[in-house]
Amino acid sequence: MTSQASYTPSQDLSAWRDQFRLTHTFHIVLGSNELTTGQLESTLKGANAHVDKWVISRRGGCYEHCITVDGIGDDSARELRREFASLDGKIKVHVEHMVHFGAEAAHR
Repeated sequence: MTSQASYTPSQDLSAWRDQFRLTHTFHIVLGSNELTTGQLESTLKGANAHVDKWVISRRGGCYEHCITVDGIGDDSARELRREFASLDGKIKVHVEHMVHFGAEAAHR
């Protein structure tokens, strides 16, 4: 009699997770008189998001914050986008969900 080990899809998923890294980049456009960097940073800390990179560009009278975070899932990223948008009605927020494989995944 042979015995079969029970298979669960989560076994494949956990092995696969070690081979990729998930990051989210938030593109936030605001006017010069609107939110401060401190308010954005406070929102990120509340979400327990680790900031990989934060670039601020000035274009005309607006500032664009390009913030790449690690350590949160897609659902948390969507919630964080909603939180950013609720800080001020005039703010524009877009989020990119990115998966990094291979050598890029090793840079955790």
